[in-house]
Amino acid sequence: MKRLLLPATLASDLDWTSQREEALSIEDEILWEFDFGRMTFDRGAFHAYVLAIEQFSAGLWKEFSSRSKGIVLYRGSLGIINQIMTASEEVEAATLFGDFLHRLASFLPDDVAIFCLFEKTPFNRGRSAQLMSKERFLHLRLELEENRSPVGILLPPDELCTPLVLKKLEQCMELAGPHRMIPEQRLNEMWDGLDLLYVIEEAVSAQGKRHLKGFEAAGGKTFGAEGFEPPTHCSQSSCASQTALCSERGSS
Repeated sequence: MKRLLLPATLASDLDWTSQREEALSIEDEILWEFDFGRMTFDRGAFHAYVLAIEQFSAGLWKEFSSRSKGIVLYRGSLGIINQIMTASEEVEAATLFGDFLHRLASFLPDDVAIFCLFEKTPFNRGRSAQLMSKERFLHLRLELEENRSPVGILLPPDELCTPLVLKKLEQCMELAGPHRMIPEQRLNEMWDGLDLLYVIEEAVSAQGKRHLKGFEAAGGKTFGAEGFEPPTHCSQSSCASQTALCSERGSS
């Protein structure tokens, strides 16, 4: 896969002739990426970004869509949310950033895969998982390759993410090994392919409990994470059979 950067800062002239010529010369799948520089969030910057997106959609995407993986709207640190000065705290800032990217994404064609890639974070693992919740970035892909792990962790809703719960979430992430983070609100949409779901039981809402019953009814197993060793992940079938290693909530 070939990554092609498109200069799109507020000072850029949006002349992507060299990128087009490079795309014509390669046979690899292309990942396009906007380089917005240091993103700002005022109205003028938004309209400048939209202009770049519309030019890309009408030109490069139309010509190369059949050989393209998609477009990266943002690549960088999760710390960018600290630049959103109108937000009073981190959760609100992450939500506003997600909304901002979704507004930009709305100007792209429907067939474009749109990526937001957080490569580092100034926050701890539990807090980062909360801030990067798929609930906030619903129509954006947060990884280049789809995560197909059969193990999931139920991410509590924001109102239940107390410091103690976030600490338990970090412990859960250590226990689970490779996993998918599943926002409680999206469990019924995202449980396809899941065998096991780690749950912080005291941080599940009434709606979440209904979703968990549906997951269990569909054949999934749920486990309380605190104080238990993770199941052996040697195979998908053996994962589901290692009930002695965890506190099982559901029945098979």
